[in-house]
Amino acid sequence: MSEQRHDYFPMHPFQHSHTGENPDPEPAIFSETKSLELLQRVNSEAIQHALTQWVDEIKDWAKDNSYLIGHIKIFAEGQENLWLSSTGKDIHVKHSPGWQDSLLDKMTLSVTAIIFGPTKTILEEAAQAKLQVILKSLEI
Repeated sequence: MSEQRHDYFPMHPFQHSHTGENPDPEPAIFSETKSLELLQRVNSEAIQHALTQWVDEIKDWAKDNSYLIGHIKIFAEGQENLWLSSTGKDIHVKHSPGWQDSLLDKMTLSVTAIIFGPTKTILEEAAQAKLQVILKSLEI
């Protein structure tokens, strides 16, 4: 007589019970570049704070949904430049020498989020919504 076998497999971090799951082991990628004209000159610290907030919000969203962050990157290019990146823990900040004292009236903003778990559509919707809130806070 054969014995029935019941194996227990713990939940894998890519298994989700909601509709935004992506069974494909490939990551979802959100990548966008925007040329921004600011309504007024904005202090670089305010821009850095807002963009850091976007990275934090994407990190929190991924964590809340049990997604795995591959990489989040931002490059703000203008009279001076700012680079932000994270693989899910700390946010690494680099900037050109004059960044901290600059006022910007235009910039090109490039953002990329590579996340394992969600579908591309779900990631795009979340990233776009959070980015629009951040840009609105800068009155762009």
